[in-house]
Amino acid sequence: MQGLALDLECPYFTCFRRPTSTSLILTYPVPPYTTIRGLLANALGLARNDFALQDKLSIGIRPLHWGQANRELAKILKLKEFDKIRIGSFPSSPMFRYFLVSPAYTIYLGGDEQLLEEIRNALRNPTRPLYLGQSDDVVDVKVSSVTEIEKRLSNEVHSIFPGIRGNCEIVKLPYKFEDEETLIYSPVLSLPPNFPYTLGEEIEAYIFDSKAIWLLGEEEFNALSEEGRSG
Repeated sequence: MQGLALDLECPYFTCFRRPTSTSLILTYPVPPYTTIRGLLANALGLARNDFALQDKLSIGIRPLHWGQANRELAKILKLKEFDKIRIGSFPSSPMFRYFLVSPAYTIYLGGDEQLLEEIRNALRNPTRPLYLGQSDDVVDVKVSSVTEIEKRLSNEVHSIFPGIRGNCEIVKLPYKFEDEETLIYSPVLSLPPNFPYTLGEEIEAYIFDSKAIWLLGEEEFNALSEEGRSG
C-alpha cells in the first residue's frame, strides 16, 4: 500500500461539531473521518455530496497539539422548514459553543498511488479554499511525498487506535455517510494523551517514517463491526 502524510495546523481556532449536540455546540477533540474526507474533497473540487473517497482511503489520525479547549456564548441562527420547503425565517437562540484554540494534527492516508498523487497535487493547489471544521476555520496544510508503507505488528502506536485503554480519552467519530442523511460512526477509539503509546500486546499498524500508525479503512471497519456484533 502507498501512504501519504499531511500536517494540518489551525492557526486560530476550530470546532468539530458533534451532530448530536443541541442545546450546546460540543466539539470532538480531533477531526472526524468525514471532516478529513471533506477537506480532501474540497481540494479535489468534488461536489458537496460526492462520497467517492469513502471506500478508497484508509485514514490515521495523530494529534500533534490538542489545542486549548474554550467556549463562547454564540447567537445561533436556525432554519425553519415547512413541508420540506426551506423559508427565509431565521429564529435565533443563544448557546455555548465549544472550540479548540490552535490545534494541530498529522493525518495519514493509505490507498492507491494514483489517487494519493492526485490528492497531494490538489492540496498543493486546491480547487476551493480549504478549511478544517467549520467553513471559517482556517487551516494550514503541509503535505509530504507519496511513499510505500508496510504493515507490521507493533506494541507501540503513534496514532489513535481501536478499543478502550487506560489513560486515554474514549470516543466514536463520524466515519462515513450511508446516504445524504444517515451518518455511520467508527468503532470505539482510544485517544492517548501523548505518543508513542505502549500497548500490552501487538496490533497491526502501518509504518510511516518509523512511526506505527493505525489506519481505519473499509476492511478494518467491517472487521471491527463484525467483532462488535459477535462480542
